Amino acid sequence: MEAHGTFATASCTLCGKMHNSNKVKQAIIEGDIPMCEATNCKGKVKPDIVFFGENLPPSFWDYHQHIHFTDLLLIIGTSLEVYPFAGIADAVGTQTPRVLINLNAVGSLGRRTTDVILTGDLEESVHSLVRELGWEEKLKALEKVYESKQINEE
Repeated sequence: MEAHGTFATASCTLCGKMHNSNKVKQAIIEGDIPMCEATNCKGKVKPDIVFFGENLPPSFWDYHQHIHFTDLLLIIGTSLEVYPFAGIADAVGTQTPRVLINLNAVGSLGRRTTDVILTGDLEESVHSLVRELGWEEKLKALEKVYESKQINEE
């Protein structure tokens, strides 16, 4: 679950049309406001992330239906200070392993015997975990799928 959305996709704030996230990112870097390319739409395009003050996506609230089936919880890059998201870490069963990948330890992580905390640079920590688990080829395959999706959107 990406509670605060993702930079991997971007859409129009008015009509919802999906746009190439790389183009949107580049426009933002250049100081431009990305505008919707749909006919007769004057909406602005933004990454599909939740900004401060915006509501969480409706799909976020589905976690209650799935939390009891969780066999591993990965928590990456968060302060765990803002609710309701912060409460998810404690909502999983006490025997469910919780892995925190973050600059530093946060929340209640580290109190359970099944907790694992990897501190440091997020990207380096994720790549280290991927290597340790032998998932390097799977990650490369996912990266290729993502890259081809971006090319097809252009």
